[in-house]
Amino acid sequence: MKYELGIVDYLVLILVFGISILIGFYHGLKQRVKNYFSKDKVILKESVADYFTASSSMKSVPVAFSLLASFFSTTGILGVPAEVYQYGLQYWVTAFSGIFAPVIGAFTTGPFFAHLRIFTVFQYLQLRFGSKYVKYIGTVCYLIKTSISSSIFIFGPAVSLSLFTSFSNNYSIALVGVIATLYTAIGGIKGVIWTDFFQVIVMVGFLVSVFIKGIYDIGGFGNFFQINSSGGRFNVFDFDPDPFKRQTFWSLFFGFLLSFSYSYSTDQQSLQRFQATRTKKLAQRALLLNVPGVFIMLSLCCFAGLILYANFAGCDPLASQQIDNPNQLVGYFVITSFRNVQGAAGFFLSCVFSSSLSSASSCLNSISSVLWEDYFKPFSYFKNLSESKKLTTTKMLVVASGTVSTLFAFMISSFGSNLSQVSGSLNGALNSPILGLFVLGCMFKTSNSVGAACGCMIGFIFGLWISFGAYITKPYYPKLNVTTEFCDFDFLSRNQSVITSDLSGFNKFYSISYMWYTPMGTLVTVLSGLIISIATGGLKQNVDDSFILYKYFIKKKVGDEVELPSLANN
Repeated sequence: MKYELGIVDYLVLILVFGISILIGFYHGLKQRVKNYFSKDKVILKESVADYFTASSSMKSVPVAFSLLASFFSTTGILGVPAEVYQYGLQYWVTAFSGIFAPVIGAFTTGPFFAHLRIFTVFQYLQLRFGSKYVKYIGTVCYLIKTSISSSIFIFGPAVSLSLFTSFSNNYSIALVGVIATLYTAIGGIKGVIWTDFFQVIVMVGFLVSVFIKGIYDIGGFGNFFQINSSGGRFNVFDFDPDPFKRQTFWSLFFGFLLSFSYSYSTDQQSLQRFQATRTKKLAQRALLLNVPGVFIMLSLCCFAGLILYANFAGCDPLASQQIDNPNQLVGYFVITSFRNVQGAAGFFLSCVFSSSLSSASSCLNSISSVLWEDYFKPFSYFKNLSESKKLTTTKMLVVASGTVSTLFAFMISSFGSNLSQVSGSLNGALNSPILGLFVLGCMFKTSNSVGAACGCMIGFIFGLWISFGAYITKPYYPKLNVTTEFCDFDFLSRNQSVITSDLSGFNKFYSISYMWYTPMGTLVTVLSGLIISIATGGLKQNVDDSFILYKYFIKKKVGDEVELPSLANN
């Protein structure tokens, strides 16, 4: 089924794209314009530190919105409603566990990394372990992970665009890649933050409109609860400890908490947002504002899935062949429910593109900051460049990063459009060894550079093995029932062979819940790192207490309102 966009839809899309680009241009060119018209002889020039930290001038609210936008992409806007539609409201548990992640970042790693006056989180690894090789292992993992993440974000809108136009996926990929790269390169972190702020408003506005229209179409909240209850969708709490069940309370709560804690605690994007504010108190407030933000966004996405089921309970769009991918459910709802609302399809696509642009731009900015600070700046040639040439180099790094991510997105489009599966494999393989590295450094004085490096590589191999092993063996997880009994159109039923047998023998291990991938990978990284560290003299080494998280907070009383470290001369 395909819905052709109208003039109003295109106008809405152009408006959102135009505002996003203009915000980036405004913050990137504002100082140049001021200098051009200034009557003073003093000309203020932007530095690389300003470009990546917004001159530490941002207020807490826009930074909070930016963090929220960075970690909610098309996977959340399209994937979470599809998840709830097919498996029920179990996923809502993540809204309760996710609220702890910003708190952890606000009161532990945020101020801890800030006092070290580091520009990237990976510089901590070099300080802590006294080895640049450990830093490079961490940065390589991060650059690979973030490049592939940004490519998934860039590819995401193509899944929905195929419902509305005859354009190929390549047009969508090129459009998102070019726009994200353009305003990120020109506007720097300040442009990214303010564009994120605008895009979060678009996303929330769309999700709220879906909820209101969906409730109205089915005749009110009473029918909403009755339909979802009859369909078994209110299956929130499952306390079964079985790790082989696809989702339980335990796997969702602790698995998501650990994965999301990585995002808010040791991800370069979070450190840059922390640095973008003027004081520690404002930075902490920005992270704490994400507590209600995370809960609201995840709840809206989850309840959007219940709205979809309540409206499609009598005629499943997948079984009736109206769509061929669960990630298209939200778009199909827009086509059927908002068919008479001018610009609704454009508003939906604006939401999808906004979620993609916000996450992709944050990835590109953080990639370029890591490349510049950890790879280019140490060379004397780049370190001795004039500030304007340094700034030009960093912008070129953004363009290069955007080009690589866009090329990766073209490759992902040939694999299929199952966003959650690709994203899940990525997180299982790369989040856990990076998080494990920081746990080894921050929490264990006995861990040394040999143990950290080996532990990270072992964790990386383990993550690849379990995630791609599950992808190949394809364990069977039954979905909740759907029906096509009340469809008012004819369609040909697909001949489907339903798998009812579980994996057995050694392959049974691949049936373990995907939500346990990050905890298991982190545990493997930490345990192997500690064992190797002890075997290679870790017990005899002396480590400065200021590099150990809990030792730092025991010895140093944190002030209420202190200036964050300046990175201008770092």
